[in-house]
Amino acid sequence: MDFLSHIDMRLKRTVRTLALSPLSREVLRILALVDCKEDLAEELRKADAYDRPGVLSWRTLAEQVPSSQNSLLPLEVAVTALADWGLIQIVGRAPTDPVAPGPAALRLTYAGRVCMGLAPAGIMDSLPQSTVSQPWSIFHGASREYLLESTREHLGNGAAHPIVTQAGGEQELTRLCGQVAVNLCTLGGAVVDGFPTAENTSKNLTPQLLYRTRTATAPRVLILPEPGFIRTSAIAVGAKLRWIAPSVQARRGKMVLDSRITEKMVENNLGEGEGSASITGVPDSDLAAPKHCDTAWEDLILADNVRWQMEQAMLHAQYRLNTLPKLTGRHTGYRLLLSGLPGTGKSMGAEALATALSRPLVKLDLSTVLSKWLGETEKLLGQVFDIAEAAGAVLVLDEAESILRQRSSGGGGGGGQGTGVAYMLTRLDRYSGVLVATTNRIEDLDEAFFRRFDDYVVLPIPDRPTRRFLWQRMLKIDGDNDVDLDIIATNFPISGGLIRGAAIRANAWAAGASKPLTTPYVLASLARELEKNNRSTNEVYVDPYREAVEELLEGHLEVDDDDWG
Repeated sequence: MDFLSHIDMRLKRTVRTLALSPLSREVLRILALVDCKEDLAEELRKADAYDRPGVLSWRTLAEQVPSSQNSLLPLEVAVTALADWGLIQIVGRAPTDPVAPGPAALRLTYAGRVCMGLAPAGIMDSLPQSTVSQPWSIFHGASREYLLESTREHLGNGAAHPIVTQAGGEQELTRLCGQVAVNLCTLGGAVVDGFPTAENTSKNLTPQLLYRTRTATAPRVLILPEPGFIRTSAIAVGAKLRWIAPSVQARRGKMVLDSRITEKMVENNLGEGEGSASITGVPDSDLAAPKHCDTAWEDLILADNVRWQMEQAMLHAQYRLNTLPKLTGRHTGYRLLLSGLPGTGKSMGAEALATALSRPLVKLDLSTVLSKWLGETEKLLGQVFDIAEAAGAVLVLDEAESILRQRSSGGGGGGGQGTGVAYMLTRLDRYSGVLVATTNRIEDLDEAFFRRFDDYVVLPIPDRPTRRFLWQRMLKIDGDNDVDLDIIATNFPISGGLIRGAAIRANAWAAGASKPLTTPYVLASLARELEKNNRSTNEVYVDPYREAVEELLEGHLEVDDDDWG
């Protein structure tokens, strides 16, 4: 392949990848010829009064426009698009232009030469070819390292060389745009690391980058700690926001999102992935951290009648969230109240509901919102509601009686407590998301709250068949074994949480003693679990396992096999 054929091939690829117009293609071709043909370059240099090499005068280019054209505007748009991509330099365009003298002229930048094949680039042999425009993707929410790893899964080799932003003006912006063009044309994708310029001093650089490089048929990803300052620009360029589940090292922001922009993003579906957290770009926060759940509906081990109530609640939630807004024209949300003793599965039920609805989950941490200052608690609660609502999350109020307590029940709160309850009443009325409140003290809830909930489900202590299944599943036994599940399930009406704790401890003791899991291990472990919850342990001493259970509780793990019943 001769050099001109090589240039022509790379020109076609660049035009296709960056979605350039035919006029922009022609300008690039002319400038490439200036670089390729020495006689043409010399002729242009002599014609330039300031003896600038490789420069094509704007006047010379404009004079090539057919006389039938009534305006130079299409050519101006084509040239500006190339400059926005950083492929050409318009000499004299910016006050900081290093070549100050002379009239306006054009010349290829280093990025333009690489894309055109006029400089070596190490281009991949085969790149995905597409003529469909692809928008920017904005990954955020987690640590820089975690986000970069996510882009590798999204782009493959196109994420091999992230472009790091730096504080600067027009020159830095041109460099970034040019580097994005180079990566798109040579690697098939581009990743821009926006963490260094996410501070207030350089935030204007990123929206300009998105705008200038908004048209391309290859994927582009920008990673940010939080996208609050970029959300308006995302709407303007049609960028896709994608919230990545944050790791423990994720940076957290205290920003509360503007509901108007959130609603517009949801309407335009400017998101990627599951749930509105992806659409609206909700940041992590010190007050509330949205997280994706993987608790499946099948993981809930409940009696048949209770499971049916939970399934009815899920169907009710889906109807209110997906169907009712289309009929009424407004979002009403869904509120579920779960009551039951500790360990009966209230929190797990909330997580399963979030998974079934394909929504992230936000848990309200009372320690972050309760304040001794009048009005401060309500303010912090409002921010948690705003974050959960913007994220489209399932908001979980554990121990709801702490916030929804009866106004006449005392507690030393005085007038401040009444104010807090009144605020929660009005906030629940306005909340358009999904809320799950859990409590084991239903009698302490203010009566005014009950009508605010769309469903109320009581999670009781599991019945005997359910307890037997829980023991079998959590002890991880199958088929023939030395554990009397019938006697354990029948004699001990306890919650799933207690069963889980006792099962883990029994397996740990048996493994530590290098013995098979047997009934005495389970009974002795259950005694410790009952003691921990201030309950009587008399019933664990049951024949024929009494002696073995006593020895285990006294610390004698090494006993004869004959003592195990």
